[in-house]
Amino acid sequence: MSNVISLAEHQQAVWMAYVTAAKRAQESGRMEDGIAAGRAWRRWLDLFMTPEQREAIPAKVSA
Repeated sequence: MSNVISLAEHQQAVWMAYVTAAKRAQESGRMEDGIAAGRAWRRWLDLFMTPEQREAIPAKVSA
């Protein structure tokens, strides 16, 4: 058995992590769950961004 996963499988796993986190945030209304969903969304976006696009985004956004 191989330890290699396909790109599509990785994308699906990252997407499902976001879907799960977003659902949890919607259901709980907790800020912490919203932050977790935001981080999961960022991981999803990172799959499609160039290194230059990633560098252009501040590491931390203040309110």
